[in-house]
Amino acid sequence: MPSVGESTWHGACLACAEVARRGLIPDERLTELIGWLSKALYFDIRKGAHSVGSNVRDAASYVLWSLARAQSVEALKPHAVNLARHLVTVSLFDREVHIRRAASAAFQEYVGRTSLFPHGIDVLRKTDFYAVGVRRNAFLVAAPEVAEHEEYRPFLLDHLLNVTIRHWDPAMRQIGSQSIRLICDIDLVHLGPDAAARAARLLKVPDPGDIHGALLALTELAAAFQTSSQSQQLEPERRKVCARLSGIHPFALKFQQLFAYLATVPLAFIQSPRQELVAAAACQFIAAAISLPETQHDQSTVPHWRKVVDSALKSRSVAVQEAAASALAAVSRLVNCSAVVDRLIKDFETGNAELQQSLARVLGVLDYLAHPHGVQKAVRCLLRMVDRKEGGSPNVEARRNAFVSMPQILNNVSERLAENLPAEMVCRMMDALLDGLTDYTSDERGDVGSWVRVTCVRGLASFITTLFSCAAVLPDFARFLPPDKYHEAIGGILKQGVERLDNVRQQAGESFLNLLLLPLPAVPNAELWKVHGEEKMKELFLSDQESVGWNDGGWLFPRAVQLLDIERYCKPILAGIVLSISTKTDSTQRPVANSLVNYALQLPVATDEPDQYDQRSLARDLLDQAQWNVTSNNVVVPVLQAFNILLEGDAFENLSQDSEGLQTLINLLPIPELQSDCIAGLSQYLTHQYPRVRADTAEYLYLVLSSKDTCMDTDGVEEILLETEWSSVDRDHVEHAANRCLDLLKSLTVQA
Repeated sequence: MPSVGESTWHGACLACAEVARRGLIPDERLTELIGWLSKALYFDIRKGAHSVGSNVRDAASYVLWSLARAQSVEALKPHAVNLARHLVTVSLFDREVHIRRAASAAFQEYVGRTSLFPHGIDVLRKTDFYAVGVRRNAFLVAAPEVAEHEEYRPFLLDHLLNVTIRHWDPAMRQIGSQSIRLICDIDLVHLGPDAAARAARLLKVPDPGDIHGALLALTELAAAFQTSSQSQQLEPERRKVCARLSGIHPFALKFQQLFAYLATVPLAFIQSPRQELVAAAACQFIAAAISLPETQHDQSTVPHWRKVVDSALKSRSVAVQEAAASALAAVSRLVNCSAVVDRLIKDFETGNAELQQSLARVLGVLDYLAHPHGVQKAVRCLLRMVDRKEGGSPNVEARRNAFVSMPQILNNVSERLAENLPAEMVCRMMDALLDGLTDYTSDERGDVGSWVRVTCVRGLASFITTLFSCAAVLPDFARFLPPDKYHEAIGGILKQGVERLDNVRQQAGESFLNLLLLPLPAVPNAELWKVHGEEKMKELFLSDQESVGWNDGGWLFPRAVQLLDIERYCKPILAGIVLSISTKTDSTQRPVANSLVNYALQLPVATDEPDQYDQRSLARDLLDQAQWNVTSNNVVVPVLQAFNILLEGDAFENLSQDSEGLQTLINLLPIPELQSDCIAGLSQYLTHQYPRVRADTAEYLYLVLSSKDTCMDTDGVEEILLETEWSSVDRDHVEHAANRCLDLLKSLTVQA
């Protein structure tokens, strides 16, 4: 049969299965058949971006399942151990879930009918239908459990080192290397060095996939050596693993030797634009394997590791940038990187977008407790990067990464916060995060500013959590986190929690609930940092009923609108609700509009009670939002839409009975889209039964028409308003003047 004839192999396996199921295979041919089936179990040929052969592997499992049902125990006994190893390997390490389950079913059939497999019941419990159903569970949980049995352990490691870390799918190479580490952890002293030696041989293979898999395996093993409880005993072996990259035979190294001068993997190959996976793996390897002597230029056996990291920092790939940052983070735990930080900050001024993104990542992951690394310089650079008013980075990814780094730095130095960062700088970082909540940048990818806003929500929650945890040791906690700034952060998070994007709402909701459950700081007057309306919020969002999630508008908005009763957070919450009303997503717009109208209908016209909203305040706050942002259509248009929805729902019907309601109504006259509705509502005030209301309406209407641009020639209307005695008891005269005034305004509106 041709070695690549997938259909031929598949047909032959199915034919053998039917023959075997009928018990027609003679015992003397069983050895030959099982030999071929052992090859078919691993039939996997890459074609382009995918592979073929899963049907062959599935059919091979079917044949073995049939043999267990048809052949005698005596005939199968010589092949039992070999079959057990093959079936367990496939059930754990095949890429496809249905193949893993098919091999597990065949293994189960043998255990139940023949009882020949070593530790059959125990292994079957670890590799049952559900255990192998999830790839991650099969590789990282079931495989190490099965490897506890020595009959299977070498076979599993052989497959991982010879097949899995050389697989065409990078995800398989990644998870395979993690599985190697977990299996070697069973007996790291004996299994680790041998596995490292075998993985290192792949570094000389020209296939990039093999080199990538080998680097991943060596990275995992180096990390295992470093974190093992037997680290002192394994230190020589860890150094040998590090030296695999250099091509020097491990047993030729002395204890103090580290990397070799000549690397097996050429620097040009790692820096190649098409080898991003290899570059990322090389940086991860450096992060896991580096030690203090290796950071000294005169002692390092692979001095060009710095060039690997520098080139990775400039990569366009996010994965490579993150790997480079992790490598520098590992170095920062060993030596003072102040010079590196100064160089990176200098490069920020002239660097491209990719370098700025990397710089923002690196500044956040350095270990500032082990060495200073110029932490205040780093923070100032991050603040410049996110300052959109003073020429910050125009790259949204760089700003996002900078916002990620700020809470990382604060958390890093929290044990000695006052020594490393002054209170003013901490407050500047808080201000920057609050400003990031207003980033609504859009480009061809959509609302990319949401990446920044989500990051800032997480950052503010992390900032507050970190500062609360170390409040007792800070000299003056209120200077590091002023109560007003704290409540502003809570309001900003709640605003994002009611905005239009589902993912932003969900993240904001999770962060807010975590803060709601956070214990107060251990400082005097801790109640200053208590969330306003805490009991009401817990009742709304932390009840005994199962929480659906803030991304579900139908669940969220009927509860969220009730937060408008909390005076301290009312305005930011209303701003978020107004933006949600303007969305075109029906699953968000419909529930928020209905919820706001129903809430407004239940409000009193006016009230003096604390933490109780009213219709007058709702209308005034909406109008204030439009006036404060009169040049921004992104705010004014949603406010107009909110007014339109509330007016259509008769939410402001009772407002006409309020003497102060006329001011809100008249103030809307300069807005062309609302002029007709406003003029219609004025008749109720100009013809009101109380003379004082009529006079106040005419006076305020005259002031607005004479002082604001309504795009109409209102001289005639102003003349009527001045000549009429609006407090007169002659109702017919007043109504006649009001009708003349309104008719004239309507005609002017039509002309405009």
